[in-house]
Amino acid sequence: MALNNLSERSFWIVSPNVGNQSKYWTDMSIKHKAAFMGWGPNQRRPHNQIGYKFAYIVRPGDILLIARRHHNKPELVGLGAVVDTFRTHLTGLNPKRRFGSLRLLRPFKSLVSTPAPNGIIQVLRQHKALRELKPQNKKHRSVCVWMQRQLGLEAMVPDAHPNPAPVIRLAPLHHKGEPEYEYRTRKQVKTAVRKENRLVSEYQGWLGRSGRKLNVVSYKGLRCDAYEQDRANLIEAKCATTREYIRMAVGQLLDYSYLGEEQFDKPNLAILVPKRPKQALLDWLATLNIYAIWKEHSKFKDNAEGRFT
Repeated sequence: MALNNLSERSFWIVSPNVGNQSKYWTDMSIKHKAAFMGWGPNQRRPHNQIGYKFAYIVRPGDILLIARRHHNKPELVGLGAVVDTFRTHLTGLNPKRRFGSLRLLRPFKSLVSTPAPNGIIQVLRQHKALRELKPQNKKHRSVCVWMQRQLGLEAMVPDAHPNPAPVIRLAPLHHKGEPEYEYRTRKQVKTAVRKENRLVSEYQGWLGRSGRKLNVVSYKGLRCDAYEQDRANLIEAKCATTREYIRMAVGQLLDYSYLGEEQFDKPNLAILVPKRPKQALLDWLATLNIYAIWKEHSKFKDNAEGRFT
């Protein structure tokens, strides 16, 4: 398999030994086809905290192997491809033990009776709750290839990205007189601002029913649309979900987050829009740890397990 095929997703090993209850969480993982993490998802700082990485850095499409090294032997539980964002609860799951978050795995394969592949003990040598495998590493690569084969995903790699990749071409530099940006009239700008202000106002009113409050944040002459202090949520509103508006919001959020780092640390970032963006845009935003909030009838929804709603 070519290395660039492996690079389309990330590979992780997560321990089944949550709270020193390996047998219990092994059974839960197989029953619910999910991986569980003992550390909570709100361990936001620093970014290398395991609970935070499991919830926010592991992306849909990544492959998770539930395994550990026990008595110097590999103990395999199961593996699968991550779907959706992290969860803290699941229908039908009434755990007798506490955990931080979970990731659903589809497809999923139980490995309880499967022979361990060659070299697996070497990648399990460190006792960590979560570890990323690097296909560039020869020892890691063989395990990554084995993981994909177990799930039958080698021929399905493109399915992790259902929208066809855009055709990218090289062209000469712009010549003088050619437009390099989209021009908007003053009236168009005012209309967009009015729609965004109305959207923020509706979102604030909806949050207010739960006793939550939004503030406007100013940064050295710049202004971000909304900040919810209790949950450290920084939000930029846009009047449309086309790529040009989403790109603009991404740049603004990253800039605001950087400028306010000393006072607000690293906030949770989201874009407030009138409707749910296309999945391709949500997938791209997920790689940047940026989420979306959208209006659906009289309610607001997000793709961050309710962090912004």
